[in-house]
Amino acid sequence: MTSDDVHAIRSATTVTCHYKRAGVPPPVEMLERFRMLAGRRAAGRVLDIGAFRVEDLLQYRHVCYLALLGATADLRSERADLAVEFVEADLAPLPFPDGAFDVVVCRFALCSTEQPQLALSEISRVLRPVGQLLFLEHTRAPGVVGQAQDQAQEMLRGSRRCRLNVEVLVQLRRAGLVVRRADWFWPSAHVRAPLVQGIATHPDAQYERELTWLRQPIQRPGQPQWPTPRSHD
Repeated sequence: MTSDDVHAIRSATTVTCHYKRAGVPPPVEMLERFRMLAGRRAAGRVLDIGAFRVEDLLQYRHVCYLALLGATADLRSERADLAVEFVEADLAPLPFPDGAFDVVVCRFALCSTEQPQLALSEISRVLRPVGQLLFLEHTRAPGVVGQAQDQAQEMLRGSRRCRLNVEVLVQLRRAGLVVRRADWFWPSAHVRAPLVQGIATHPDAQYERELTWLRQPIQRPGQPQWPTPRSHD
């Protein structure tokens, strides 16, 4: 086998989050909480990214179409009662039209893509204007723990392991999404990789208008800082 063959094999190898690997116990408490969240909120047309256990699919009740992206092969025989489609594709770009899904469920996937912000931008694109993104990821911690994650990630540079220091909430905001809820969890077995789960949506129209107004500079000295109320005829 030549060095080019070895490089081709390594390039084709899918990076997998360490929580999905054999021998690494996933944080059961957080997984159960996230499955309950997905069971309550996932409805209509759902894109599930990163399902890796049968239990990940058991909570779905009000789903008319379920697309599974990056799911493990042993899930193909599960949930025959649902209209399930297994999709083989990368997170960026996603092979779906704009606004295709009511809910996107994403678990332990952003650490495995080279461009998490681009992946979230694609998720935002396929999410309906009133849709919800439900996410569960390990993330960069604040303070000295985050600095330790940065150092560990620098040591792993060039490896095919998942990234330890993706700032999930920051990447969500940069992708134009609004974080409506975020819950942190510190697994005892992997204290350097805290988890965050939550809900993100598109910004609503009022939020966009207020943000645009706040960004407008004051044009002239003495100009009122607040807009003059419009009179109603």
